[in-house]
Amino acid sequence: MAQTTGPGGLAPLPTDQTTTLAQVLQRHARNRSDKVALRFLDRGEGAGQSLTYADLDRQARLWAAELLARGARGRTVLLVYPPGLPFVIGFWACLYAGAIAVPTPFITPARSAPRIAAIAADARPRLVLCSAALAAEATIRDAVAAVRPDLDWIPTDGPAPAGDAPPPAPPHPEDPAFLQYTSGSTADPRGVIVTQSNLIANMEMIRRAFGHDSETRMVSWLPLFHDMGLVGGMLQPLYLGAETVLMAPMEFIQRPLRWLQAIARHRATSSGGPNFAYALCAERLRPEQLEGLDLSSWRVAFCGAEPVRAEDLRRFAARLAPAGFDPKALFPCYGMAETTLFVSGGPAGSGLATLPGSADQPERVICGIGAAGQQLAIVDPETCERLPEGKVGEIWVAGPHVGAGYWQQPERSRGSFGARIANEDGPAFLRTGDLGQMQGGGLAVVGRLKDIVIIRGAKHHPEDIEAAATRAHPALSATAAAFAVPQDGTEALVVVQEVKRGHQADPALDLATQAVTAAICEEFGVRPLEVVLVRPGTLPRTTSNKIRRDACRAAYLAAELARCPVVPKECVSISGGSDG
Repeated sequence: MAQTTGPGGLAPLPTDQTTTLAQVLQRHARNRSDKVALRFLDRGEGAGQSLTYADLDRQARLWAAELLARGARGRTVLLVYPPGLPFVIGFWACLYAGAIAVPTPFITPARSAPRIAAIAADARPRLVLCSAALAAEATIRDAVAAVRPDLDWIPTDGPAPAGDAPPPAPPHPEDPAFLQYTSGSTADPRGVIVTQSNLIANMEMIRRAFGHDSETRMVSWLPLFHDMGLVGGMLQPLYLGAETVLMAPMEFIQRPLRWLQAIARHRATSSGGPNFAYALCAERLRPEQLEGLDLSSWRVAFCGAEPVRAEDLRRFAARLAPAGFDPKALFPCYGMAETTLFVSGGPAGSGLATLPGSADQPERVICGIGAAGQQLAIVDPETCERLPEGKVGEIWVAGPHVGAGYWQQPERSRGSFGARIANEDGPAFLRTGDLGQMQGGGLAVVGRLKDIVIIRGAKHHPEDIEAAATRAHPALSATAAAFAVPQDGTEALVVVQEVKRGHQADPALDLATQAVTAAICEEFGVRPLEVVLVRPGTLPRTTSNKIRRDACRAAYLAAELARCPVVPKECVSISGGSDG
């Protein structure tokens, strides 16, 4: 078996195509049995629970035997858990058994039940692995029973089955490992088929790009049902034979300092999250909270999963500088469920890089260089022709990490995963639906193709408009949605902007509305039909916290937005361009 030795003492990793992630974990259980693999912090702070590599391997084997006895090999298995180590054990049991794990998003029973039921209807699972509390929770069980009434619910957070069990025969590398449901509409679930070989390929891509090794120490609050938390926050460190510290997402949201304290306490070298996490820390943390905090161990601060804003990362780095945070640790990156997780980022230690703004283009963050072992192309979405460096087009990706398609959706799979570049002989590409441009080997992500706003023939990226809106007035948060609505046979721009907490009844909100209008007029030459200010936390979001512009647009047209009361003041002069 061919082997490679990574940097910093990384144990040799098998590289031939027969390797599965289960085999890698079994090797770690033999070679570093007593090393702590995972810790889950109690309330984001306390010591909580931990598992060694031997513990995780044993429990995965025992529950895998239970799955095999119930005929789950090659079948889908729904995972319904709150944040915690039982989810990890259930997921690895599926990998060991050759079952197809189907993580589901859990927030609260009422909020999660419709989404979990929709996934159950699409995935058609053989059974459900869950916590005892959720097995007894009527809201979720009744919702799932309405679409799959015959399912067995198996709690795995109690004692493991008695006895011992040898590792099952490994699955084939091209067998599905899990389905990653993208965070789109509940009415139209899309489960990306991630194979065993997809996982191994992306594990290696992440390892090399991030500079990870067996001495890496990771802290993650990211949801384990989302690709960034599952693949990046849990599977990657276990692939390395490293240690990871987990906490519930809500513990971070309620008190962002917990994330940074965990990094400092456990001397983490790699941690990260979406852009909003960095913006939240920069906004909420006070200087006195940073006293005694040492972030000098943090070498890779990755940021992805949503548009990355240079201004937010700079504010974060400046705010955390007194705690020893090195701005060179900033690691903007890009990826998606359809590529297992990672596409581009780094190199590690290079910090934030941007394409400078101009009169007709705002500053854009470079999300690193493309991972080795893949093909990355910028393509005209209409002609399917490759575009030269500097031109904006659709991002296409080909490589061993690209998933096998969408579960039970062959037509959609062919359209998204089977694209060919015009006038070229080459592999099939994944059409990401994202717009980007290459510059100097780096990838700048511009926005979503389907979300482009066209006003009087001019194309505008909603991410750029939203960034301008959020900067326009101090009472406004970093959350906005820009979209087009029909007006008199053409399209008009609407911007919906959340206000900061404590500003819902601010008498200056009318000035904030005018400031947003002025900023957009000046920067884009377009006057919005309306700027709507809404209460904090009320814009529709996906399970991964991305703003759903389509749902925002529908709520606007149905007059269902949670508007803040705005008392008109005497009109002020608005400078800048106009749309004529």
